[in-house]
Amino acid sequence: MQKKQVKILLILIQTLLIGMQFLPVGMAASSTPGDKEPLSVFGMIHRYAGMGFSNNALVYLLLSCLLPILTAFLLIFLRERYNFGMAACLSAFYMLAAACFFTAAKRKMVDSVAMTGLHYFIILASLLSLALAAWGFCICVPSSKET
Repeated sequence: MQKKQVKILLILIQTLLIGMQFLPVGMAASSTPGDKEPLSVFGMIHRYAGMGFSNNALVYLLLSCLLPILTAFLLIFLRERYNFGMAACLSAFYMLAAACFFTAAKRKMVDSVAMTGLHYFIILASLLSLALAAWGFCICVPSSKET
């Protein structure tokens, strides 16, 4: 793969991560027995904040919205080697934040929310983004000056 293809693929993964925020990541138990209400990531954040963890929910809300957007913009506007390095760092931070949030939400909301497994795909997509950004960083070898 060339650097431009890696960059385009990374931007597509970032848009995928943003789009996954709207898919049902959990099923909430409603008042009627047997009825399940789908929850997107934003709905999960809202329920998590309602349980008294509003600061944690706010931080993950900001990270889940801003980090993929920031990564895509930095891939476009920074120079070759810096853009892949920043994308790798931001992807690792997003992956860590997503894994921590979904693990905490799964443990705290064990009685009211059943996870669908989409959170594993969110973490996997951010891991793939991290691997591609690291690979893009490695293929952008700086030119050596011969004197």
